[in-house]
Amino acid sequence: MRAPSSKARSGRQAKRERGVALMIVIISITLLTVVAADFAFNTRVDLQLAANHRDDTRAYFLAKSGIGMSRLVLKFQAQIDKSPIPGLPAAAAALLPPGQTGGGATGINLQVWRMIKVDCHMLQGMVADPDPREQPPMQVADSEFDREFSEVAERQQRRSFGGFEGCFQATISDEEERLNLVRLDAPGEGNRPVAMGLFELLSDKRFEFLFEREDANRVKVNPQEVLINLKDWIDEDEVQASLNLSGQGPIFVSGFSDENYPYDSYETRYEAKNARFDSVDELFMVHGVNDAFMAAFRDRLTVYPDVNAKLNINSDDPMMIYAAIRAVMDPARPDPRINDPVFVDRLIQQIRAAKMFAYFGMSVKDFVTVVAAAGVQVNTSIMNNVANNNFVSDKSKTYRIESYGEAGNVMKKITTVVRLDDGLGQLLYWREE
Repeated sequence: MRAPSSKARSGRQAKRERGVALMIVIISITLLTVVAADFAFNTRVDLQLAANHRDDTRAYFLAKSGIGMSRLVLKFQAQIDKSPIPGLPAAAAALLPPGQTGGGATGINLQVWRMIKVDCHMLQGMVADPDPREQPPMQVADSEFDREFSEVAERQQRRSFGGFEGCFQATISDEEERLNLVRLDAPGEGNRPVAMGLFELLSDKRFEFLFEREDANRVKVNPQEVLINLKDWIDEDEVQASLNLSGQGPIFVSGFSDENYPYDSYETRYEAKNARFDSVDELFMVHGVNDAFMAAFRDRLTVYPDVNAKLNINSDDPMMIYAAIRAVMDPARPDPRINDPVFVDRLIQQIRAAKMFAYFGMSVKDFVTVVAAAGVQVNTSIMNNVANNNFVSDKSKTYRIESYGEAGNVMKKITTVVRLDDGLGQLLYWREE
């Protein structure tokens, strides 16, 4: 058999070489495609991360803007609270129907912070973005330096204080319209309004289910035990307190047992703090306080006002209005009707109607007048000195601000508590979410 010629061998070798080159080209294109796709994906991810970081920063500072605007509103509120208006009682009385008393009887009690909606639209209305068409024309520059300076000045001219992307919204609430747990350790009879108000709140039939089962720590308590544990957490002694519900003498009396024994059964044992609360979240440390308890009562409890701060009667919460009614009652002459839901609801409606006629805000005198007109015996110490009583008030100094900032797909929340002073208020609490 004749051997293949050299020409035929070279032809087959060239075909094999062309096949290898094609595979190399295909593999190279595939690798380049993968690298390019990965590079494009990483670029998109980096771009989105940068955009999220930008929006996160914008949302944070927009939320801070809501805090700043709210503190400005509260500063204005403090100025109103300190500014008596001459001739106001007569002017307020002239506006009311016959037989009605007005909130202006003892001064102006307007709650401006309730009337103002603090959000980005408010700020934009205060510092509107100017129309570029209304800007004066820039002068023609001669030299290169003048031209460069003119370009910078023109860019700065187009910017305005009110121009920003995103939005914020802030809500203000009165901390002194809640039950101040710090006051449970107030000396003398000063703790009675809060202690009795909290006891009635915890004993309400609507919240019985909270005390019918054990919590995650296998703890089952009753309202009296929770009230005692709250008192023992902040008092200075290490003896468990007892309740005196007779209406005579102090409501808390010293017991004989150790106040720390409820915490000995915990997996991680600890002792009562014996100092005031730092935040509302610290309530979770108190024996008997759990998630269900906080879900029901968190918005009705506070720990930030001063120990001498009194319950504000201008709350919109029916339970807090009921607590204020009990605070002004005479403990020596309790009215049995105060336990009748129908009577209490009717009395609350009368108080709300009086607020509607109180054009300059409802005062303590008006509140006490409505309660007394319903036949409820009012504490004689309040009747003798309505303006400077030790139980309720119509003005507050401690407020909570919740501000939301939104930019792009990012939302930030800042919660702070402010106590009014001569400036923008003292910060008592700050939390970022």
